[in-house]
Amino acid sequence: MEKAYIVQLENGEKLGPLDEEALKRLAQEGTITEDAQIRSTMLAVWEKASNHDCVKAIFRAKMLERAEAFANDPKAKLRARLEMRGDYDPLAAALSQEGITYHNCSLFVRFLAGLLDALVLGAVAFGILFGCWTLMRMGALPPLGALYLFVAVTWIVSALYFMYFLSERGQTVGQRFWGLVVITPEHTKVYPIKAFLFFLLATFFGIISPLTWLLFGCRYTLQERVPKVLVKHITVARRIG
Repeated sequence: MEKAYIVQLENGEKLGPLDEEALKRLAQEGTITEDAQIRSTMLAVWEKASNHDCVKAIFRAKMLERAEAFANDPKAKLRARLEMRGDYDPLAAALSQEGITYHNCSLFVRFLAGLLDALVLGAVAFGILFGCWTLMRMGALPPLGALYLFVAVTWIVSALYFMYFLSERGQTVGQRFWGLVVITPEHTKVYPIKAFLFFLLATFFGIISPLTWLLFGCRYTLQERVPKVLVKHITVARRIG
C-alpha cells in the first residue's frame, strides 16, 4: 500500500492526501515551504517539512542555490567585506573564537581613512569656530583672541581625538571605516605618546607621505617610522553559529 501524506501549509490550509511524487513536486514548485507541517495519513504526528525524509533533500538543494546566489551578489560581497573588518578588539575576538588577520594596506586606503578623519575633525572645528565667533560677538573676546582660542582648542581636540582612539581602540573613526588599525610590531595597541607622535607627524608631514612611503620601501610612512608603529589592514573571521 502506497504511503499518503497530509500537508498543513503556513497559512493553515491543508493539502492531501498526497503520494510521495506529488509531495516532491509541490515542494519543488514552492507550494510546500520548509516551515510547512507534514504527517502520514496513518500516523497523526506532524513533522516540519524541512526535516521530512521525503522532501528534505529538495529543500537542502534550494538552500544551497540561495547561498550561491547570495554569495555572488555584489551587495552581499560588499557587506561581507565590511563585516569582516569590524572593531579592533583582540580580546573580544579571542573570546568569541574569531580570528584577526593583519595585511599590508595601500597608501590610497590610508589616504581615504585620513580624509574621513579630517572630515570628522572638520565638523568638530566648525562647532568650535561657531563658539569662538559667538564669544567674539558677545564682546567676551577680541577678534584676535577668538582666533587664538579657536586654533588652540581645535589643536588640542584633534590631538586628544587621535590619542584616545589609537590608544584605547587601536583605530580612529576613519581607520575603522576602512578596516585599518595602528598597532605596535607586536600587534598591541599603542601608548598615548606614540599616538600623539603619529598625529603630529601626520599633521605636518602627511602631505609628503607618498615620498616617505617610497623612501621606506613602500612599507610605512614617516608617521609610522618615528614612533615605531604599523598601519595594517585587518579582517575578522566571523564565527558562524
